[in-house]
Amino acid sequence: MHHEDHSHYGPGYASPEEAMKAEPEKVLYSIALYGGTGIEEPDYLATVDVDPASPTYAQVIYRTPMPNVGDELHHFGWNASRIHIVDVSDERAPKLHKVIEPEEVKEKANLTAPHTVHCLADGHVMISMLGDKEGNAPGGFLLLDEEFNIAGRWEHKNEGMHYNYDFWYQPRHNVMVSSEWAAPNTYTKGFDLDDVAIGKYGHHLHFWDWEKHELVQSVDL
Repeated sequence: MHHEDHSHYGPGYASPEEAMKAEPEKVLYSIALYGGTGIEEPDYLATVDVDPASPTYAQVIYRTPMPNVGDELHHFGWNASRIHIVDVSDERAPKLHKVIEPEEVKEKANLTAPHTVHCLADGHVMISMLGDKEGNAPGGFLLLDEEFNIAGRWEHKNEGMHYNYDFWYQPRHNVMVSSEWAAPNTYTKGFDLDDVAIGKYGHHLHFWDWEKHELVQSVDL
C-alpha cells in the first residue's frame, strides 16, 4: 500500500511530513527532578512558554507535581515503576489524571520498569518494560486501553529476546523493531563495567511481526 493511500485514524499526525506542516508549538513540557538535591518533594512536570510573542516567553509557567516523593521521573518513572497519566486538555496547566501503581502492573502483566511510550492507531498505549516483577530480563510490552486501564501484554511470547529497551513500529510494513539495554536488577545497582563484559547489557536489535505479535529475527550488533 502506498503512503498516500494510507488513512490516518489514530492520535497525532499521519506522517512526519504532516507534522512538519503544523504550526510551531507554543508550550513544551519537561520533567524536573529533585533527586540528589536533598529536597524531599515530588518531581514535577514543568510547562515552558516557547511562544516568542508571549510576555512569559522562555519561562516556566506551570508546575504539575507528582503525588509521590522519589519517583525520579524518566519517560514514565522507571525506578519506581509508577506510570503517570497527565491531562493536557489545558495545555498551559496540565493536571495529573491517573497513576498506575507498580503493584497493579506486576499483578496483571508481570512487568516492571516502564521506558518508552507510544500511542497505537487502535487507541491503545504501548510501553516497553525492562523487567519482570522480580526485576529480571527480558521484560516485554505493556498495553493500556483508551481509559488507561491495563489491557495486558502486546507480545504473545518473548523467547529469543534477551533484554528490552526502546522500540518503534511501522504497521504498513508489518514490522516493529526493539532494542536492548539491561535488566532492572543490573542497572539499579549502578553502572559496573564488569557487567558489560559478562553480558549483562544487550547488543541486539529484534524484528517483530506486527500483526502476529511475534519475534521473527534478531541481529547481534
